[in-house]
Amino acid sequence: MTPLPWIQVFLDSPVVTFEEAVAFWSAATGWRVSERRGEDGQFLTLLPAAGSAYVKMQAVDGPAGLHLDLDSVDRPATIEQARELGATTAWTYHDVEVMRSPGGFTFCQTLLADHLDDRPVLVRDGSTILDQVCLDIPSSSWDTEVAFWRDLTGRELQEATAPGFARLVAPDQPRILLQRLDDPDGPGRAHPDLATADRAADTDRHVRLGATVRAVHAYWSVLMAPGGQVYCLTDRDPRTGTVTRTV
Repeated sequence: MTPLPWIQVFLDSPVVTFEEAVAFWSAATGWRVSERRGEDGQFLTLLPAAGSAYVKMQAVDGPAGLHLDLDSVDRPATIEQARELGATTAWTYHDVEVMRSPGGFTFCQTLLADHLDDRPVLVRDGSTILDQVCLDIPSSSWDTEVAFWRDLTGRELQEATAPGFARLVAPDQPRILLQRLDDPDGPGRAHPDLATADRAADTDRHVRLGATVRAVHAYWSVLMAPGGQVYCLTDRDPRTGTVTRTV
């Protein structure tokens, strides 16, 4: 199966704290903010110094969250495939089909942008990078969701280093990590992960930028950004995205 050519990560932030969230994520990633788009200027892109952009932000009326845009070159075919795999249409925004996975996670079916080259790539320079989305999946939906995302994205499914995790791999693309939650029920959700070579130093820097620490684990720390976005700083090599220690 041919993998989808590109995946975009959308950080959804409440309208009332959107400017604060934009300032935080631009500073935390070191990426420039694009011009605003949309009827109310509710969309923007964080632009890396090299490689293709893949992190976007949206001002929303609800709480902070994250959704994916799945770029394809044949959107009708990808929509039909998603339906065959168990996804349902939630609503449409202009020509964009907004869907929900069998486990309830929201994603958008988008067309590969004309300005991207034939093979968009994620470029790593060794610095801390937001390079991964972790799909948090209730245990009752685990098998269904893993199969759904594997088949829809066309990525290779690999066992992750720690129990209760798996990953979907495609070269030079933002990573997808799957995490099995202890909670049996509820809709699927997601959070962004950053790969860092110095978690303690990055934690201090992010706190100075306005984040708060929620929990510290052996191999990752959970923080909350201004605006309410929960995310993790993880002990992964920023140059490769892979875990730097044995779990």
